[in-house]
Amino acid sequence: MFREWIFSLIVASCTKGALSNSLLAPCKIEDEDCVRNSVNAAIPKILQGIPELGVETSDPLFLEKIEGNLSILKYKFYNTTIIGYKDCAVTNLKTSPDLSSVHYVLNCPKFKLSGQYDISGRLIILPVEGNGDYELVTGKYKIDVDSDLKIHTGSDGKTYLSIKNFKLKCKALTPILFDFKNLFNGQKDLSDAVHKFANENWPEVAELVQDPTFYACMNKITRNVNKYLKTVPLDDFKLN
Repeated sequence: MFREWIFSLIVASCTKGALSNSLLAPCKIEDEDCVRNSVNAAIPKILQGIPELGVETSDPLFLEKIEGNLSILKYKFYNTTIIGYKDCAVTNLKTSPDLSSVHYVLNCPKFKLSGQYDISGRLIILPVEGNGDYELVTGKYKIDVDSDLKIHTGSDGKTYLSIKNFKLKCKALTPILFDFKNLFNGQKDLSDAVHKFANENWPEVAELVQDPTFYACMNKITRNVNKYLKTVPLDDFKLN
């Protein structure tokens, strides 16, 4: 489930300097090793938040609402806390020479999500419905990120970088533990059947339900990163 902002930050940083000497080591954009190392060193610092700049924490990440309107399944997660982004490592980072786009892969060892849910529809082959508390604990995740970047002029006449949009391709690599309380109004036999199916068929279940959640996470992380980028002129983190 965030970091692409970081990367773009980094990206920028790598282009010429460091976003901030305290966060990113200066890199040339073509120096992929430097860029990758700089990004990975900066991620935990950026994700912890920078209150004085209005940048909220991204790990833990809090989302009031996540909504999944899928063809066979509708779900809503409320007051969800997500933990795990700060432990993701960046690989395969590629930035366009003009800083218009960036690609990278997030390799994440684990995510934990907890909150309240409301769900109805079919979980592949099984009907499912209920509402209550939930917890999801994943294993390893691989997240491919492609993002468009934007260079713009601020009110101070200086040039800044921001993240315009992104596309994700997420893949669960190891089992996921699904725990939804009060499925079918507490009917244990039906609840047990759904949990058994979900936990045994985690690759297919993850493929079905994951995108709305990961996109919601990235959207909030992107907003936080763009707040930070607004304070750092592009010339401050570029190396010729």
